[in-house]
Parts: sequence; structure tokens; C-alpha cells
Amino acid sequence: MTESRWTEIGRRLHIRDAEQFARSDIIPHLAGAPVEGVKKNGERENRLELPMSLGFFAFVAIFIALNVILPDTFVAAAAKFVLFPILFLGAIFLSFYLFRDRLVEALTKGQARFLARSKALSTLADQIGLAYVPAPGGAPAALQWVAKQQWAPTALRAVTELLDDHGGMDDALQAARLSGVMMGNAQVIGGDDARRDYLQSKAQTAHVEDGFRGERGGVPFSAFEWVESDGDSGAVHHLVMVFTAPRRLFGVTQLRSRHITWPGNTGDAALKPVGVVAPAFEDRFRMRSSDQVEARAIFDPAVLERVADLAHGEKVRAVAFQDHLVIDVEGEDRFAMIDLVTGEWSEETVAASLHNVADMLDLADAVARAFNLRAAA
Repeated sequence: MTESRWTEIGRRLHIRDAEQFARSDIIPHLAGAPVEGVKKNGERENRLELPMSLGFFAFVAIFIALNVILPDTFVAAAAKFVLFPILFLGAIFLSFYLFRDRLVEALTKGQARFLARSKALSTLADQIGLAYVPAPGGAPAALQWVAKQQWAPTALRAVTELLDDHGGMDDALQAARLSGVMMGNAQVIGGDDARRDYLQSKAQTAHVEDGFRGERGGVPFSAFEWVESDGDSGAVHHLVMVFTAPRRLFGVTQLRSRHITWPGNTGDAALKPVGVVAPAFEDRFRMRSSDQVEARAIFDPAVLERVADLAHGEKVRAVAFQDHLVIDVEGEDRFAMIDLVTGEWSEETVAASLHNVADMLDLADAVARAFNLRAAA
């Protein structure tokens, strides 16, 4: 007999009655959050959609006019190149200024939804012996800069302060940034210095959310999601897990599944491909390291097969360096119990979040049990 989804969640998270726990302890936090109305097509309204669209169309119209007016010369082409980001940001800012009432309303509602999700996930974390950090690292640097400007609305400053108040996990976030996994799939053309500067800037400005911290199998870990823009196809959510090795590692080892880029930061280490005997491993992964012996001790093929299974076929990166082991798994938003833009939620989104937390803990357990970090030191 196949067990129900709630029964499976309860078994994996060691919650006696997961469905009752969700309804009595988690859902009440979400039920009080503001929800946007429904449009004629059945979708929830997005109060920021209109100013964003108008700002974008204004930018396109202005840029087309410039192409018509300016002559076809090198100076004109250089001017258009310089003006492109200025005009784009200017059009968006002007549109939001004209619709500032909508912006303030969206920020105020988003703040309430953020608090609701924070309370719901904190309740879950307390139940299963973890700590929850809603906004690892606090408010992003770009948001802090905008909030400090005189023309910034008070509601934006309030959001910045809220994120800073719910920050933390700075050590795990710094380890993840240094590992290179938070540089995503960016392809950068240019010299090594320019590429390194760009990728490090990308890691520093990445949007981070939903942090968890705890211990599994005697091994402490931290986990959070960072969001990578993927052009027209939307956003990719990366689950990053940071573990502490019992002893300092001598080299740098990077691993990735096929069809994605390597982690972006190698420091000064000279990395060479690591040959692995197991054909099944080599069909799915690539590995390089500055210490071949250490690499084979840390990334055993059987272990990585288990990690890949728990990642449900998603793209995976891993880096071992200093006293850190950092794993990055691409996927969808795993902990979106409530949509921060529309306020939409359901029992399905709650169940999906609990299921994804269980997957995260399974991955933590597999790493804690199987990665032979002691032998590598």
C-alpha cells in the first residue's frame, strides 16, 4: 500500500501527524497575509507589473528614437553603448516614481508576506531541530544603496531594515562565495582578472533567501537558496549547502555534473582533471583538483551517485577547499510556501515546502555519512 504524501513527509521529518501540524501550526501564519485579487484570466494580480512594463516600453521607444536620430558613426555607436544602461535604469526609476503609490503598497504587502513566511518556516525549523534564517546576509548591497537615497520611499527603507534584522549566516555565505558556486552559469569574455572581478561581483550581489542551520550525523551544516536570473526562462534557485571539514584540506577540488559550467573561482590553484575508474560516474560528472589523492578521497563515486539521486537529476556543483565542502544544486524555489508578490498559498505549497526540506535533510545526511573528509585531511 502506497503511503500518502503527508504520511511520507511526517516519516521523513519525524513529525507524528504532519498534516495536522501544517494546519494547526504553519497555515495560521500564512492565512493572515494579504492576498492580491484575481484577474479575468484567473491569475493573481501583480501590482508592479504595470510600472515595469511601461518603464520597459518607454526605454525601448527612446532607444529606437536614438537609433533614428543619431548618425551611423563610431562616436554615435559609443554614445548609444554608454547610454543603454543609463536609459534603461532611468526609464524604470521614472516609471516607479510615477506609480510610487503602487510601489509603496507592494512593499508594504510584501513585508507582511515575508514575515508570514518567516514565522511559518521558523515554526517548521523549531519542530525538526533546525534554526531558520529568513534573509542570510541581510539586505543586498544594491538595495541598501537605493534605500539610502533621499528620493527613496520610506517603505523601501523599512524593507531594508527588515531584511537586515532577519539576516545572519555570514560565515556560510562567505564560504559559498569563495567557493565559486554562486557565480552561476555566466560565460565571461575577457582576461583572467576581468573575469575574476566580474564573477566575484556577481557572487557578492546575488539574491539570497531561506537559510537553515543545524547538525546531521554529528556534522554541522548551513543551507540557503540563491536566485540566478535565467533571462526569458525566469529564475533558477540554487540550494547551497555548506559543511565544515574536520581538518583543513590541502588542495582545491571542484566537481560538476555535465552540461553546466565549472564553479567560477579557483584562486591560485592549478586544477587538473581527475580520472575516475567508475564509468557510471564519468558519464554524469566531471572533476578537477590541485590534489589528485585528496580529490579521490573526498569525492568517492558511490557518494556522488547518491548526491545526484537526491538532486532529482538537477545540475550539481561541489567544491572542497580549506575547511569547507560546498554543494550547489540547481532547481525551482523550494521553500515558497507563500508567493511574496501575490500572497498566494495553498496546502499544496505548504506540503511541497515540507517535502523539499526533507530532501535537503536527506542530502545533508548522505554527505554527513558518506563524504570521507577525515581520510582526506
